[in-house]
Amino acid sequence: MADRADIGPSDVVLEIGPGKGILTKELLKYPCARLYAIELDTKLKDDLAPIAGQDGRLALFWTDAVPFDYSRLSPPPTHVVANLPYHITTPVIWALLESLASGCLRYMLLMVQKEAAARLAAGAASRESCPLGITLSAMGDIASSRQVPRGAFSPAPKVDSAIVEIKLYDGKDARRELPADKKWRKLLSGSFAQRRKTLVNNWAGSFGIPKDRAAELLASCDIPPRSRPEELPLEAWLALYSSMPM
Repeated sequence: MADRADIGPSDVVLEIGPGKGILTKELLKYPCARLYAIELDTKLKDDLAPIAGQDGRLALFWTDAVPFDYSRLSPPPTHVVANLPYHITTPVIWALLESLASGCLRYMLLMVQKEAAARLAAGAASRESCPLGITLSAMGDIASSRQVPRGAFSPAPKVDSAIVEIKLYDGKDARRELPADKKWRKLLSGSFAQRRKTLVNNWAGSFGIPKDRAAELLASCDIPPRSRPEELPLEAWLALYSSMPM
């Protein structure tokens, strides 16, 4: 992972859940300007504090990564490279995007549970589609780059893993505002409230939109009235985002 991240002298790296510091030490072999590591388990201080003592580029934060105030990180991260704690995969990625995507962040390399990697990389118009995956597909290129069997860990977990690589766009097509946009988040969460239901039925339950009005909104975006959320391409989501009265 450290090699794949292609870290340069001007890059500022953030690691979530460093554990005993195995990846941390590998990242410090590369010429990054700064490495932040956020770890909740203070029992790991004996493992991580000596690494920070030996390399002044490493700054440790002993806290929960989901509610963490990422504006505290100065200079701000350009890269996130992490073996994420699997139970916080979705909320911590949302938190990172909400706080950092509008700034310098341009690259994320994350080890997650294999099934989560499939959902994130699926993007739109897939049976695996989810709000976070659709948002990432609007913001950049995302791919599951390598699978990691459970036997690669000691002790071995009960699940297999995969490494997901995310390269955020720059310029006018970056759409870096989407993760923090309440309308976008509300549209996706309400549309996927019950993923096997049609959008018309989900909107009736989530937003109180009458079914005939929902059908009109879909027609205005050239979307068939019986469409389900997993069937919509990214362009359709962006069209709905522009036209929905929220």
